[in-house]
Amino acid sequence: MESQGLPQGTTAHSISLLLGHPDPTTLDTPQFQDAVRRLMSSPQAYHALEYGDEQGNAMLIEYLVGRISREQQMALRLENLMVVAGSTHAVDMIARLYTRPGGAVIVEAPTYADALHIFRDHGVELRSVAVDQDGVMVDELEKLLKHLSAKQNLPRLFYTIPNFHNPTGITTSEQRRFEILRLAQQYDLTIVEDDVYCDLAFDTAVPPSFFTLADGVNVIQIGSFSKTLAPGLRLGWIIASAEVVQRFVHCGTTQMGGGANPLSAQIVAEYCRQGYWDTHLERVRSLYRMRRDTLLAALVRYMPPHVGWTKPLGGFFVWVTLPGEMRGSAVKEQASKRGVMVAAGEGYFVNPGDGKHNLRLTYSFASLSDIETAVRILWINQLERA
Repeated sequence: MESQGLPQGTTAHSISLLLGHPDPTTLDTPQFQDAVRRLMSSPQAYHALEYGDEQGNAMLIEYLVGRISREQQMALRLENLMVVAGSTHAVDMIARLYTRPGGAVIVEAPTYADALHIFRDHGVELRSVAVDQDGVMVDELEKLLKHLSAKQNLPRLFYTIPNFHNPTGITTSEQRRFEILRLAQQYDLTIVEDDVYCDLAFDTAVPPSFFTLADGVNVIQIGSFSKTLAPGLRLGWIIASAEVVQRFVHCGTTQMGGGANPLSAQIVAEYCRQGYWDTHLERVRSLYRMRRDTLLAALVRYMPPHVGWTKPLGGFFVWVTLPGEMRGSAVKEQASKRGVMVAAGEGYFVNPGDGKHNLRLTYSFASLSDIETAVRILWINQLERA
């Protein structure tokens, strides 16, 4: 039974390498409290409590357009960005407006489990393409597109997480991005670029985005404050052509409900305007880099030779591949009995059996000492099963 007052996916006296959440100690900062006070004592507080503009808070849009244009070397205009209620809202809206029941959507294998859930809610046929250390395998993607073209069931969307991928932690190389764009252009495929981890680069800058490389043609990029600031804000954004943004602005749910989370958006706009987000990002990058390094060092120290894992350059996740007949679900079950929570690999695949030898380990939520302890417990489980 879930303990009262604890985050979902945790229990009392447990260590969670399960949750893809920010460290709770980074959420309620003095700077965030200052932004709340500044807004609520200003004349804008009244407007922040009303229905918001359908495209989103104007101050936040202006800030994001300027920042993203500089960082991703784009020439964005205000009409290219819409504020949304987190990446979940974005994926659901894209699926609702760009797919039909029985139509095909291509995803990576593995991919974000909750995105699979959303696409299934819309009745689409999910087709997956395997990834390697450089991203989706282009030869396999091309083979699938040719097959679907012959069946006259070409997909409308290719959903991808190019930077610090969930669940594997890999980053799609620049060369792969060009090759994927070539196929997208050939088959009139819209790329949905779920880029919520791009601000959490530890070692090197991320490659140019699909949106940048394609000059915004047939690419919808998703961003979010959930991983870098606070998930409870339920605040993110979509970047697309002006025509696509207007399609989202004029859809039924937006017209009925108005702009996404006007109060949260106004608070975050003030927070960013004060320069707090830049300082916060420096802090959390350093924190998560140390935790990534601790997890990788513990895996080297405790795991046997035939266990493999990814080495992410940012984000939250390490993807573990188990040897022989060892199943991720069994390791997960045994670890949970000793108070370590991890994710088995099956839920991240269209075909769950493809992930039976995998685990996702998240280093963002647990302390340094708990990460070390958790990996040691995973190793004990393997010794007992050997």
